[in-house]
Amino acid sequence: MKKISRKTAKALEKIAMSASYSLEYRGGIDERNNDSEDFPEISIRALQEMLEQAYLLGRADAEGKR
Repeated sequence: MKKISRKTAKALEKIAMSASYSLEYRGGIDERNNDSEDFPEISIRALQEMLEQAYLLGRADAEGKR
């Protein structure tokens, strides 16, 4: 499997944090090896928003618009 670039990883983290207050409050999506911090509650609507934005990011990358 191909690794994503650091730039793309940061863009995905920004998408996740903007769609979910719990991830924004947590300060990011880095693993902390702590169950209570590594498994935050995320609403279905926030997850849907993250997936839509990630799709658009990938599409823009494929079209060379980013």
